[in-house]
Amino acid sequence: MWDQNHVYMTRLPRARMTEIKLVMPSPAGIQTRIPAAKTQNRHSGHRNDGSHHLKLSRTKRLALPFLLVFGLTLARAEFGTAQTLEKVRIGMPSLSLSFIAPQLAYARGFFREEGIDAEIIRIATNVGIVAVTTKEIGYTTAVGAGLRSAVKGLPLKVVTYFNGRPLHVLVVKPELKTLGDLRRKVIGFPGYGDSTEFMLRAMLRQAGMELEKDVQAFQVSGSGQRLQALLAGKMDAAIVPPPFNFEAESKGFVRLMAAADVFETSVSGLALHVETLRDKPAQVKNMLRALLKAQNFIRSNKAESVRVIADWLKLEPKIAQASYDIYAKGMSLNGIVSERVLESDIERARKDQQVKEAVPVGKVVDFAVLRESLNELGMK
Repeated sequence: MWDQNHVYMTRLPRARMTEIKLVMPSPAGIQTRIPAAKTQNRHSGHRNDGSHHLKLSRTKRLALPFLLVFGLTLARAEFGTAQTLEKVRIGMPSLSLSFIAPQLAYARGFFREEGIDAEIIRIATNVGIVAVTTKEIGYTTAVGAGLRSAVKGLPLKVVTYFNGRPLHVLVVKPELKTLGDLRRKVIGFPGYGDSTEFMLRAMLRQAGMELEKDVQAFQVSGSGQRLQALLAGKMDAAIVPPPFNFEAESKGFVRLMAAADVFETSVSGLALHVETLRDKPAQVKNMLRALLKAQNFIRSNKAESVRVIADWLKLEPKIAQASYDIYAKGMSLNGIVSERVLESDIERARKDQQVKEAVPVGKVVDFAVLRESLNELGMK
């Protein structure tokens, strides 16, 4: 396990769920009543020990054995289903709209429908990559970092994308009107190796600036923490995803540029160890089916999706609705990104990491199981 002095992982808050539960057989047998004081009300014919004396007709007496057997069959079926759920740990860099798909899959029970007992863990991007590589967790939603790590030689693959383009935007103090005004200013981003590093670099290049030379880079991993640091005056600008940009704008900050304007890629999806894809194809398919159901639900059920977003991210309804609109506009309906975009991502990763040899798309991305899942669900 991880050394707690070096790795910080927290379970994400789970969405509220309504569950229907059956009382299951105890190890000693089937419990038919809850023990209580054994006194009897002679006038009512009832006892307050949790049972009732009932006079049954002949028909009811004949039906009773069938009802008992039917009830036990349902209980055993439920018990068997619970026993077959497969525990899966999913790493997520932060609580942000970019990762709403797995959270909604959890909240709406899509993971459980596919036999997955999902545990969503908040974990920094670079630590999450290491955790997947060493199989401490099964999956990471930080696919941008996953792809770059695979290009560098780590045994990882991306198997689906949630968005066609990044949702992040650069918000700045109101007195900063252009990218050039950011020179020598403090800009917050999650950290080196995160996809936002490359978004920020692409933005700065529009004004002929470089991250290391022309601005002061301030690393704050969590989007919420980054927003708070911005509001507290610790930085002049920050790159954040929805809904945090809306909150910043409501406090007087200005949206200077959207990452999607200069960076055609997705930063959220699902990446895994190549051995997981090879050795556990059924688990991978179940994961993908649950996430495809979640994406389809988001597209088709705005009101409930907005409620989940508001509940999970603790947002006002108006901000949750605006966040939904921007997510729905950029979401990938089938999880597949074009070959051209993938080749561009790989080439960018090669240059940034000084990888000399060519890296084919098939080495770092595999949509085969995703396509099988799409076909089974009747989705394109």
